[in-house]
Amino acid sequence: MKEKLNAAMIALQNGDTNALATIYDLTYKGVFTFVLPIVKDYSIAEDVMQATYISVFENSKSYTKGTNVRNWILTIAKNLALNEFNKSKKVASFDYDSDQLTPDGLYSLDESLDTPVIKLANEILAEDEFKIVIMYTVGDYKHREIADIMNLPLGTVTWKYKNALEKLKTEIEKREKHAEEKLRRAA
Repeated sequence: MKEKLNAAMIALQNGDTNALATIYDLTYKGVFTFVLPIVKDYSIAEDVMQATYISVFENSKSYTKGTNVRNWILTIAKNLALNEFNKSKKVASFDYDSDQLTPDGLYSLDESLDTPVIKLANEILAEDEFKIVIMYTVGDYKHREIADIMNLPLGTVTWKYKNALEKLKTEIEKREKHAEEKLRRAA
């Protein structure tokens, strides 16, 4: 994949606009799952993702050959997401009826990502743990890539991932026991 991505970026730099489709196909899931925890809203994350690829197209000449294409794209995505997040914070401070932000600070997820386990992860995990779990499970990033993106040691990322899974497992078991007890009492 890395070679394919590098070749597509070089082709884009050389004027092959079709190469952007290849770049998009190889990176869109990762970009989306990277920006979602930053902007905390599915539709805004989609907008940021699209803006990222517009920026990649417009700035392809500034890409330095030989550097990590995926990280270059994620840097663009991160900057756009942070700008959008800061903008939404200003709007949210004045718009009390905004349904973009949840009162408990949880991420607003689209129904396609809003599975019971992801909802639970969103509720009980720390922000960095949630990012790591989503990037690994949904975004198909490897632990090493997540470590690079989050500027964390690889061991820290794998430890946080393992701990997050243990937290989820424990909470699921606790909720299942509670549901069973509730059923027994009702019977």
